[in-house]
Amino acid sequence: MAGKNFWVICIDYQPKIYEGAWGKNIQDKTKGSQFYRGFTSRIDAEAALNKLRDLDIEHVPAKVRQNVEEKENNLQNGQVIVFTDGSFKNGTGKQAAGWGYYGKYKKNDEINPLEDHGNVKGKGAKQVNGEINAALNAVQAAIDLGLQKVDLYCDFWNLMLWDCGFYESKKEVSKDFVKQMKDLESQIEVHFHWSPGHTGIPYNEKADELAKRGFDEA
Repeated sequence: MAGKNFWVICIDYQPKIYEGAWGKNIQDKTKGSQFYRGFTSRIDAEAALNKLRDLDIEHVPAKVRQNVEEKENNLQNGQVIVFTDGSFKNGTGKQAAGWGYYGKYKKNDEINPLEDHGNVKGKGAKQVNGEINAALNAVQAAIDLGLQKVDLYCDFWNLMLWDCGFYESKKEVSKDFVKQMKDLESQIEVHFHWSPGHTGIPYNEKADELAKRGFDEA
């Protein structure tokens, strides 16, 4: 934390810049925050904050449900709304993570469900692997259907923060995700939305159910 005096901290789902060394004042602000990152200059902090401007981080479940209902009612040809989720359970001995996605798309004036599930196996597989594969597979499915726009909802902050560049991709798993997602985004328009998990949002609950099924089948 040395040398960092500018902090983008998301408190109550509102990211702002705070100035100060890494001491009690800044530490107290980060406690309970949704995410944060430190910078050595205000210019860098402002650039990072700007990367968050277009992200949808609505946190009230009722409003998310309302927004999704409005999008579904106004779904355009070539557009898909899809929720993604990952699943992992400790203590099972499985070297695997489940993934699932569920949504609706419109093509040729018809609305159809978009859903799938599966798992990723291998030593060290964790929840993050399921989250990543759910998002990548959902976008790829939209491309395969010849769609043009994806509204992608996930309940794992890191996906959207890696994608927009707010978080640096330091580990191989995040580097691979960003590389693959950027390749997909060159083929289709993708808009990330954060969705609070396990709050009764129908699409999210269905994606969670599918991800758990994927894990159970591993």
